[in-house]
Amino acid sequence: MDENEMNSMEEDIIDFEDEDGNVIPFAVIDYVFYNGDEYALLTEVTDEAEEDENQECIVCRIVAEAEEDGEETESFVPVEDEVLAQKLVDIFNTKMADEEKEDE
Repeated sequence: MDENEMNSMEEDIIDFEDEDGNVIPFAVIDYVFYNGDEYALLTEVTDEAEEDENQECIVCRIVAEAEEDGEETESFVPVEDEVLAQKLVDIFNTKMADEEKEDE
């Protein structure tokens, strides 16, 4: 992994707060548009020694919001509809498989 890849990975870290107020960092694996909305596939950031290929992922819808000063921000809202979430996971899996084939 070169320095540019590492820098882009650092830029795609989203902090979520659990029910106890603990901040948990998640890394964005990929983005996709579906039915006019943008979604992101995220996985919890862990130590490399703890990485597991079957690590749990979450799917979030990206919601753009305008601040009072006119600046736009993005919120990552977890998808709670299980049918939609599964459809999006299938889309992400297909996209990643296609990208792996292109790399071969």
